[in-house]
Amino acid sequence: MPSTLLLLVLLVSLTFSTSALAIYKCESGGQTVYSDTPCHNGKTERMREIAVTAPATEAALAQKQAEQDKQELQRLQQRRHKQEKMDDRQQEKRNKASAAKKKKCAESAQRVKWANEDAASAAGKTAERARQKAHRATEKHQLTCGPA
Repeated sequence: MPSTLLLLVLLVSLTFSTSALAIYKCESGGQTVYSDTPCHNGKTERMREIAVTAPATEAALAQKQAEQDKQELQRLQQRRHKQEKMDDRQQEKRNKASAAKKKKCAESAQRVKWANEDAASAAGKTAERARQKAHRATEKHQLTCGPA
């Protein structure tokens, strides 16, 4: 994304930049030389500045490309935001499911604890039934929530 934006800024700056190019006419040893730097050891006769601009078709193409890049950037950003919303909704569902399972396991662990306490305090005929109830509660808890 940042590289697309950088490319867009670069294209726009190239489209609208008009730089001046200085040309120096130097005479040295009977020869005339044209250069973009000042004469070193010769005579500088004349300096001209020529405005260099990109042809209109290149500017129009660059402008069109910049507009297309801008539209592509907007399309990609919209798609990213849509995907982020979907991801957030899925994460929220997972968090709710995890919280519900934790609550269910806590309730199951409490039932196991109470069944074990009842089995420990039971006497006579009810002791076997309470022990069996505690054993079944433990098995159900392990099946639902895993080993404790």
